[in-house]
Amino acid sequence: MSRAGLLAWLASWCVRAWIATLRYRRLGPAIEGPGLVAFWHGDQLPLFGQRPPGRLVAPISLSRDGRLQARVLARLGIADAPGSSSRGGSRAARVLLRAVRRGAVALMAVDGPRGPRHEVKPGVVFLARASGAPVWPVGVAVGRGLRLKRAWDRYLLPLPFTRAWVVVGEPLRFGPDTDAETARAALAARLAAVAAEAEGLRCR
Repeated sequence: MSRAGLLAWLASWCVRAWIATLRYRRLGPAIEGPGLVAFWHGDQLPLFGQRPPGRLVAPISLSRDGRLQARVLARLGIADAPGSSSRGGSRAARVLLRAVRRGAVALMAVDGPRGPRHEVKPGVVFLARASGAPVWPVGVAVGRGLRLKRAWDRYLLPLPFTRAWVVVGEPLRFGPDTDAETARAALAARLAAVAAEAEGLRCR
């Protein structure tokens, strides 16, 4: 096994072991493909434990770190669409669009890969308009966890054995004639709402 392969195996094993300790409570409608799952960058780790069923695909950066992440996701059952908004975006969009049209669920950190934090990028709206598939906004909160303040996305590390609340909002649909900025604002508002709902559940 190559060094990269070994690192991917170790990382995927750690992710599986970590999320297995979390005590989840999930609220909201079931996610069914084809569609797009939208969430904020940095919330990925606890969401691994509440992935929707079926074929899953995610855009992953072409950087060295991104290629390692793609190996990890492959071991977790998530295919990758190589590229991001800063590099290889058109290629990633084609792969994602084809996958969604064939029934897959695309997992999208919609303010990635470099932020600004909590600012919806155009990619998810383009895919929703082109495919006609619904966009499911997802928010998460944990009972005990750490936010990495030096990371632009303030990556969330839930502490083992803590509670995790995952809130799925009603899906949004954007037709081909929907104004892109209006769609981005609507999705940002819905993501803020499900994040606030998850946080409210944590504070009860």
